[in-house]
Amino acid sequence: MKVALSFILLAVLTGLGILVFGALSLRSLPETERSPVPPRFDSVEMLERFRDGLRIPTISQQPGQATNGAAFLAFRALLERSFPRVHAELEKELISNHTLVFKWLGQVPSGPATVLLAHQDVVPVDGENEDQWTHPPFAAQIDDGYVWARGALDDKLGLFAILEAVEILIQEGFVPQRTLYLVFGHDEELGGAHGASEVARLFVERDISLGLVLDEGGALTEGQVPGVDQPVALVGAAEKGYLTALLEVKSLGGHSSAPPAETAIGILAKAISRLEETPFEAHLDEVGRAFFERGIGPSSTFGMQLVYGNLWFFEPILLKVLESNPTTAAMVRTTVAPTMMKAGTKENVLPTQAMALVNFRIFPGETEESVLEEARRIVADPRVALRALAAGRAPSPASSLDSQAWRTLERTIYELFPEAIVAPYLVLGGTDSRYFRSRCDCVYRFLPVRLGADSMSLIHGTNERVAATSLVEAAHFYHQLIQNADSAAF
Repeated sequence: MKVALSFILLAVLTGLGILVFGALSLRSLPETERSPVPPRFDSVEMLERFRDGLRIPTISQQPGQATNGAAFLAFRALLERSFPRVHAELEKELISNHTLVFKWLGQVPSGPATVLLAHQDVVPVDGENEDQWTHPPFAAQIDDGYVWARGALDDKLGLFAILEAVEILIQEGFVPQRTLYLVFGHDEELGGAHGASEVARLFVERDISLGLVLDEGGALTEGQVPGVDQPVALVGAAEKGYLTALLEVKSLGGHSSAPPAETAIGILAKAISRLEETPFEAHLDEVGRAFFERGIGPSSTFGMQLVYGNLWFFEPILLKVLESNPTTAAMVRTTVAPTMMKAGTKENVLPTQAMALVNFRIFPGETEESVLEEARRIVADPRVALRALAAGRAPSPASSLDSQAWRTLERTIYELFPEAIVAPYLVLGGTDSRYFRSRCDCVYRFLPVRLGADSMSLIHGTNERVAATSLVEAAHFYHQLIQNADSAAF
């Protein structure tokens, strides 16, 4: 009996020791450096240039509608007036009529280049709720310390901050060793097929070597990560894929006075209910693991470090917690979102056809084909035809978190935001940067802007706005990143 108890005690102590070792093995936070002295930005003039850009409605029209070429032409003219040094010093190329590519040739042009991306286009304003805007969406009015305008967050802040940084670097006499590209797409909100995609294709044709690619897609979040009091700099290291499926049910129709046991609408509704009620399996991918193990883990309480340092044991429990919230659930599985339905022509006539569109955001490790197959298995009704509406896109491969490029980006974030935690994460949407992933395994998504819990709904939403101080802070970040990347050994 004593021997058995001894073995049990030894097993318990060994298990505890393994868990404690896992907690202690979490990567330590790097030492933060002092925030670099900011350049002498003229914040008043910067803000006015930004507001002028926000007033130009560079709207991405929906497929089938003509692009407002006049707006993009006016926007380019504004940039040329606002940033004369950039236009004089850098080579400029126009792709697909509207996408802008600037090239700042380095002293060592054969070395891997740095690419900074942003996009000119903005999403339309819903005409039905335009009167709900506190200020007109293209007035760029300043109120309560914010600039209110469509595109203020997504993504003209990044575009103007990058240009302000380069403009002042030229003024300061900075001479880059590494070539720098600025890529400003015109159709990012439509998928970037004619803008960033074409630029990436040209980079391949020209055999341009890339060391670091940075786009929007992450931000400095405050109060959005449960259990973490510090701001968290979420840096996108991968993106989910995208697929829209068409569900279709056909029937004989007839008069509504003698309906069958199941109508086309009823069959379709049950299929959609099954998809909503049967979520795809949850996982932690490599970026999700890194979020906990090397992101928020080192700054967590010891109790949470026991969890994050031993995901091999606690992963099932952690997944259950993440699945309880729609936002965190989307970080661990393929999501299902019915978005459109169509059926019927008259209130007393049974429809012969009912259709619905369901949007899937594909989790890494899954494919368009595997998602469709799983959806058919869940629906489990041969009367429901289910197929891809159009070609989707696969999830992007995860970018390296052990590269010099990552360390350079991480260092810059800590220099400018020393109070923050840097954490890689999975981007739920899509950015133009994905087109460059085949050319570079160091593609990241981070916009240096502070976002509170209520800010996320403003992106593409009513009353989009950004703190008026954000532009200087973001420009300072890019000013420092360009210099840090220029001296890094990619």
